Amino acid sequence: MRTNVQNKIAAYMNAIIGSVDPDHYAAAVVLIENVKMHFQQERNEVTADQLYVSLLEAADKLGIKNPFHDKDHFLLIYKKSLEVKNVDWEDVILQMASASKMPVLPKALLNVYKERFSTRPETVLIAEAEKFVPNLRSIVDENMNSAFVLTTQNAIYAQVLEKAFAGYDNVEILVTDIYHYEFIKQRFELILACPNFGGRMLSDEQNFMCREFDMVALENLSLHLNSGGRLIIVLPGRITFASGRVSDLRQFIQTTYTIKEIGELPEGTIEYSGIKVYLLDIENNRPQDDNDIVIRRYGSAEKKTRRASVTSLEVTDDTFVMLSELEEQGDWNIDQIFSQQDEDYLRYQRSGIRKDMIGNVAEIFRGKAITKKDPSGNISVVNISNIDDYEIDYTRLEHLQEEERKVSTYLLQEGDVLLPARGTAIRTAVFHEQSYPCVASSNLIIIRPDAKILDSTYLKIFLDSPIGNKLISSAQQGTTVMNISYRDLNVLEVPIPPLDIQKAVVKEYLEELKKYKETVAAAEKRWTEALARLQTF
Repeated sequence: MRTNVQNKIAAYMNAIIGSVDPDHYAAAVVLIENVKMHFQQERNEVTADQLYVSLLEAADKLGIKNPFHDKDHFLLIYKKSLEVKNVDWEDVILQMASASKMPVLPKALLNVYKERFSTRPETVLIAEAEKFVPNLRSIVDENMNSAFVLTTQNAIYAQVLEKAFAGYDNVEILVTDIYHYEFIKQRFELILACPNFGGRMLSDEQNFMCREFDMVALENLSLHLNSGGRLIIVLPGRITFASGRVSDLRQFIQTTYTIKEIGELPEGTIEYSGIKVYLLDIENNRPQDDNDIVIRRYGSAEKKTRRASVTSLEVTDDTFVMLSELEEQGDWNIDQIFSQQDEDYLRYQRSGIRKDMIGNVAEIFRGKAITKKDPSGNISVVNISNIDDYEIDYTRLEHLQEEERKVSTYLLQEGDVLLPARGTAIRTAVFHEQSYPCVASSNLIIIRPDAKILDSTYLKIFLDSPIGNKLISSAQQGTTVMNISYRDLNVLEVPIPPLDIQKAVVKEYLEELKKYKETVAAAEKRWTEALARLQTF
């Protein structure tokens, strides 16, 4: 049962929610508190006009738009606010975060962050600190001997944080952008961060190896560590395996800092995101070849709903590798590290068969985005739904109307191997030329092997195998729903035996597949006939 105080707080927040746009909840509370402070020493009765003018002046001073629709709405909420003596400022941030779908880190993850305070850091930076509520104050309260700098890009969040930590001599609030070079002059013994990721916008900064905001944050924050300082950061899975500039950044981190831990976090750790994420713990010390790097998988208790927050994080798999082993592997793919204890992977690695990265023996590209379908169109479109267990169903293809020359770069060729870029199942198929032109949809990845080196059906057989599935899974960015970047497949290692051996494998595969289909068809026919006989009454 709620107390009278709780009822008043609820009435106040409900009044704001009913009168202010969701993105402006925090601004409304901040402005009202500023007006209250302005008149707190006033002994004479304050008029409605004076209150409203004070509101407008406060908004102008902060450089923000007045969030209230009109004076009457403001006065209604102001009256409710007078009944509330103490505002829970972390709750204000939560209200705003919920409205804007900004990720707020679960307590379970913050407990993992808190473990790093065992080193008793004197200086701590918490980047984009609003993501750390409602447990931010407890982090500070439990480490009063540390000097904290809390950053935010949002002026309103900064005002809220200032009020939440009023009276804390060890806390400084700073409005700055961690995605900009030299965003701060200080260095720290401990930095905690969970940067923005998953968006399509790129940084326009020229100082960084990668332009994705999450990768910028990793490089930028690492530059602000004291000697021996630690950076604990949550990043999307592609940091562990992606090629190109991400690979360059990974190499920079690996050769400049000591990696303490690479940990895979469970699905749903970050709200509003289905991206697989990892915890990275690096220390600003020169790495040694014999350094042990902890490799972990974290699990969580079963959630009641998919949207529910992670309530616990426990280590479910734990091993370690030396830096030299990580360098030999060439990436930070922990699935590969753990799978080295797997029989399929060990057998594959120990086999004398020649292997090469698929990007060296095949062209890989994404299908065409189809915006307008036309049942009578001249171009057929292969979708994920057309890929059966063993081949493509050409009888149910959709169509589009387009000049063939305009889609020439997307036209499928004999022997193209098709793989879903997203979905819940890994299924491959080899395309065979039809009497009409075909393209693949953007939900499919096209692998076009060099026929002089790699047979298409042989590649399909490998990708469909247990070890092939594991290697594909290690490249996916999603969790429950698969999400694969065609660029990241370039580094996947595939077997390249002599072509005559590949052809012999393919020949036997096709012969056995034909027998299997004939056996299944005969069994289904016999079963249908039996049912028809037995169900006649």
